[in-house]
Amino acid sequence: MKNPDKVNRYQSITKKTEWGILTTLVAESGVSTHGNISFGEKTLLANYVYDKNGTYKLVYTIIDTQGNEESFAEDDGILPTLFVSPGHENYVSVVPYHPDKELEVSIPVFNRSFVELPKGNRPFTGKFVGTTHQFSVFYEVDIWSETKPDKMLSIEFKNDGIKKKHNIKIDLPRNNKIFMNNGEIHLLAKDKKGWLHRQIDELGHVKRERTIDSGKEWFWEILCLSFDENSYLLCEENGKISIETLSPDLECSSKDLADIGSEFFNTWSPVRIAENTFVMSFNGEFGNGWLTIKNDTLLELLYSKDEKGYKNLLTNEVLVIDKDNLIISGINKTAENSYAVIFYGLADGENKNKELIILNREIQ
Repeated sequence: MKNPDKVNRYQSITKKTEWGILTTLVAESGVSTHGNISFGEKTLLANYVYDKNGTYKLVYTIIDTQGNEESFAEDDGILPTLFVSPGHENYVSVVPYHPDKELEVSIPVFNRSFVELPKGNRPFTGKFVGTTHQFSVFYEVDIWSETKPDKMLSIEFKNDGIKKKHNIKIDLPRNNKIFMNNGEIHLLAKDKKGWLHRQIDELGHVKRERTIDSGKEWFWEILCLSFDENSYLLCEENGKISIETLSPDLECSSKDLADIGSEFFNTWSPVRIAENTFVMSFNGEFGNGWLTIKNDTLLELLYSKDEKGYKNLLTNEVLVIDKDNLIISGINKTAENSYAVIFYGLADGENKNKELIILNREIQ
């Protein structure tokens, strides 16, 4: 296969701040985000970059922690899903153009010279969640159904290439949150008796399970889930953010972290940036933001409410970004204890968004 061609589709502006390196990528006619992921200690973005006539190209952009940028155009493919192989190589699933069929192929983002175009499969709409020794794992919950089981896609690798894709239906209960660490796959879902915690293998077979009788009826995200060590669940009720700690012998305790005054509308899967340290984004009625937690300790909480940018509610320091209505597109780890946040502005009317903003930040 042909490797992506290097292109120059952005004007890049970089600024050093007390919060980290802020990079602004400006596209002449428009840009929209379609995923981000770690690329070693850098960030890899997948974006549609538009031309004046309304057509677009899928462009991969690498940003290092100093804000330096280089971009590459996909030769034939849209609807990208970025993921990483068990061998830590960056891959992408894309849909090449075909007049009659919409089939997805999974290929290396770069280093394609010795790869043949694989046979296409029906697109999997779930999210990449992590890797085991031989598999890259994706998970999907059907939010429009109360009965359909969750689905998992396990892409099996052999000799640094894809061997087979396994599509798996997960046994009920449905609507699981998934957590992966050290090659283990853990699921947690509400059951009639409480919270059902299962450890499964890459083909969906249950290895261990237990029922947790927690005082919490609801949690937003898993920060850590384990049979052998403490587990941590992020909870929020009426704007009060807390951590539920579950010990291996099923003792439960709660710890209040902060009160932002209004409830979450949505949260996104936490991103591990160091041992027991996670970054998670959220939004609500009055804005969006992100928080960083180590075990049950809140390290930072940034919120856009009443700010042109983000205020750290723990210190009252403000990260000023001179743009209205910022949306957080994604977060990924870069180096240890470091991460990147990708923002874009809400487009107005018929005008496309033309800027992406990337913050490279290190937790001290």
